[in-house]
Amino acid sequence: MPQSRPRLPGPHRIHYSPQAWREVGRMSAETFGALQGALERLGDGLVREPRNEASGTGRHELPRHGLVLDYAWDDRSRTLTLLSLEREP
Repeated sequence: MPQSRPRLPGPHRIHYSPQAWREVGRMSAETFGALQGALERLGDGLVREPRNEASGTGRHELPRHGLVLDYAWDDRSRTLTLLSLEREP
């Protein structure tokens, strides 16, 4: 009897808005590595929070690095766009 396997997420793309890219240039290598890991998990849907229905965007926090990520996910193209990065005070 064939066993069904859980569907693994397929490949996805990550885009950075110009505003987010400016902030990335100011990060340490360690913080950038944490950001990349978070974006990969968001793209795979492992930690993606429900989107705001009005704007279609989501928010994710990286408290260890003092960052808040605003992003948009497009199911059709499987693209995660990092809209902005905010530093927590």
